[in-house]
Amino acid sequence: MATINYNGMELEEVTTPQIFDPPKKMLVWNNIMDYAIQSMVVAIVERMDGLCAMCYDGEIYPHCSEIPDPPRPRRATNRELARWIAEGKGEILVPHCVTQHVSYPVGRDNAECVSGQQVRKWSDIEWHEPTVDYLFGGD
Repeated sequence: MATINYNGMELEEVTTPQIFDPPKKMLVWNNIMDYAIQSMVVAIVERMDGLCAMCYDGEIYPHCSEIPDPPRPRRATNRELARWIAEGKGEILVPHCVTQHVSYPVGRDNAECVSGQQVRKWSDIEWHEPTVDYLFGGD
């Protein structure tokens, strides 16, 4: 089984024959490539020379892998967001209202803050997801 490094991740190749209808965007590579490219794969088939990815554009590659989901930035916890607001660092947009106050149920301190909330620093115009990077990262 071949592996390839893609954006710092070591990926395992798909080793199960299958058909994709509609075609599926996957990473493909051959034995002389030291990188993977994205291509629309219609099937992974077993041939005399081994498994291969059949691409929509007619190309054939002996190796393919799923495209990994990008890591999701961590949303702030209720307590982290409450601290950021209490320190006067910005404001929060909740449905139909802008405020500088956060409430959350007792015992939910370390739970991710509610989906749908957005925040902005005083220096910003645009609203952002309340991720740890946005709240506590560099300006």
